[in-house]
Amino acid sequence: MSQQKKEKSKIADHRHCVVCGRAISPDEQVCSPDCREKLELSKEKEKKSRRMMLIIYVVMIIMLILFFLFRPAS
Repeated sequence: MSQQKKEKSKIADHRHCVVCGRAISPDEQVCSPDCREKLELSKEKEKKSRRMMLIIYVVMIIMLILFFLFRPAS
């Protein structure tokens, strides 16, 4: 067990690039400008999809409200 602790201490303090998984220094998030660009594009795509889902939910709620307000009396 103590041998495993010694082996783990040989690994330098690091993080992994959130895009490609390469080992990088702990104060960085990505390893290269290419990965930074991919990360920004991914964030923008996620932001657009969240906006679209919000719009869809709002439209559905408005349609339900209108349906229940103006439904024919039975």
